[in-house]
Amino acid sequence: MHKLKSNIGWLIDKSPYNRTDLRYRYNKTAVTISNWCTGKSYPSAIELFDLALLLNCKVDDLYERLEEEDVD
Repeated sequence: MHKLKSNIGWLIDKSPYNRTDLRYRYNKTAVTISNWCTGKSYPSAIELFDLALLLNCKVDDLYERLEEEDVD
């Protein structure tokens, strides 16, 4: 089984936006945005593409796939 590591928090930090901006843009709670950043939950497909556009990256850049031996 493969696991995804979220890069969303890191990408937000290097962008002109912050987590509050994302909360309002996607009408989500602070907990939801935090979960996106930690990989506990994931944005919808539509939100992924919009988030990549907002953060000036590719959808593939939002997550890294970890190999089995890298998974806790």
